[in-house]
Amino acid sequence: MSSFLQVDAYCAPAIPAETGYEEPVKQLWSSICCTLLQGPTSVVLVDTPTTAELTKGTFTPPTHMGIISSAIFLKDFPEAKSVATSFVVEGIKEALAEDNLAIWKAMFPGQLPEGQCLPEALPANGEFSIDGHSLFCIDVVFSDTENPSFLHVPSLDLVVSGDIVYRECFKHLGEANTPEKRKLWLDALDQIAALEPSIVVTGHKRVSQLDGPYLIDLTKEYIHAFEEEVKKWKDADKVEDAMKKRYPHIWNEFILSNSCKNTVARLMEAEKKSSN
Repeated sequence: MSSFLQVDAYCAPAIPAETGYEEPVKQLWSSICCTLLQGPTSVVLVDTPTTAELTKGTFTPPTHMGIISSAIFLKDFPEAKSVATSFVVEGIKEALAEDNLAIWKAMFPGQLPEGQCLPEALPANGEFSIDGHSLFCIDVVFSDTENPSFLHVPSLDLVVSGDIVYRECFKHLGEANTPEKRKLWLDALDQIAALEPSIVVTGHKRVSQLDGPYLIDLTKEYIHAFEEEVKKWKDADKVEDAMKKRYPHIWNEFILSNSCKNTVARLMEAEKKSSN
């Protein structure tokens, strides 16, 4: 029996969301990439689609699972485990607070699975294993939101980046809306690059684009471009137009609009405080 791990990636399609925008192009939620690592006796699933319906059709896994998320898989496979670093678990606690969960339920009415539960916290070094292969969940300070992490599989030269590395959709800079937070995101990208992975699976992706470390540089380039346009225009609509011109081939304008509005608002607030 082979002791090698196999890797599969499934890109769940973009889905409609109640975003508050009237334009059809701003009523979609980004596609989500789900990664399956499979050995002879065990598998690890990293990330699941947003809605219950999509999640139920994602994978039919083998006997034992070490799963990162989700409620539906834990119900269907009660022998499975959901694991994360303690840093991520703390972030999930906040995300599952009633007021935060209400935001997601409003965006996807009647579509989210019930029975959300907290993952088990991994050891301090983030290590766990399947079929003799060590895997490491590694925290970063900030990316497109708080409490992010990524998965490193040394035996495959693989990083599953979550929302730290993007490809072919507008990046969520609505929370990374200050230079300091964007610097932390860039630091997280450097942290991944320092591992010299051969494969980098992103959290949001275009199905046909090859997974690879070049996507780290493309994400960096986008963040720098966004900062340039914000400094140049200091106007959300103009920044949005400028980013569309720079990146006419990528999509999810809902995320772009929110990123521009939040970032310009924070910039104007900071400039007002500094002038007083």
